[in-house]
Amino acid sequence: MEFFQVHEHPHHLQVHFLARESSNALSLAGARELAGLVRSYRNWEKPVVVVSDHPRFFCSGGNLTAYKKLKSKAAGFKVNCEIASCLERFRKWPVVKLAVVEGDALGGGLEWLSAFNFRWSTPEALFSFWQRRIGLSPGWGGGAAWAELLGEDRLRRVMSEALLLHAGEAKFLGLVDKVVTGWSIREAAGQWARHMDHPSVRQLAKWRARDELRIFASLWMSEAHSAALERW
Repeated sequence: MEFFQVHEHPHHLQVHFLARESSNALSLAGARELAGLVRSYRNWEKPVVVVSDHPRFFCSGGNLTAYKKLKSKAAGFKVNCEIASCLERFRKWPVVKLAVVEGDALGGGLEWLSAFNFRWSTPEALFSFWQRRIGLSPGWGGGAAWAELLGEDRLRRVMSEALLLHAGEAKFLGLVDKVVTGWSIREAAGQWARHMDHPSVRQLAKWRARDELRIFASLWMSEAHSAALERW
């Protein structure tokens, strides 16, 4: 793979984002590769942990160099829609997904973050909806996802200001769940994955309100449930 490397661990799949030459910008080729990865691991059920191997960026957004080469509005919009479709495939991947953010997440990088179930950050990482700084708004589906998570009014304020937020501010706003300090965030992610590698978690990763009773029935008197009942 050109943009992503995959390492299978006993309790999780670790995905490395490798677009160093573009400061970890997500191009159309990268998005297609990400969607292909999801297809290749469509039967994978254990947690998925995504990390960046760039020393400064988790994802710096869209590849502006590539966008500049597009000569028409229609061509740009077509590329944008396909990237959004690829990220939606990642969003709907029925596994528990953790983003390990060790560098900045800017613009489209924050949109990609909205597709994860869990988002951890190191204290040094910075976050910004900086689409406004280049005259745009979110367009990869992340705006709608964050609006649902944060509320439209709060999101509108954050997007309008386009401020560069440090990890503590991002946690306060709800953009990340945890700021990990004092030891290796990747080691912590590995321990988290071991804890999350459980049959009931695999079913909960597929949970939707309309499927509640069906999933509940599939877990009732399962091996884990029966073992728990034995202790009472």
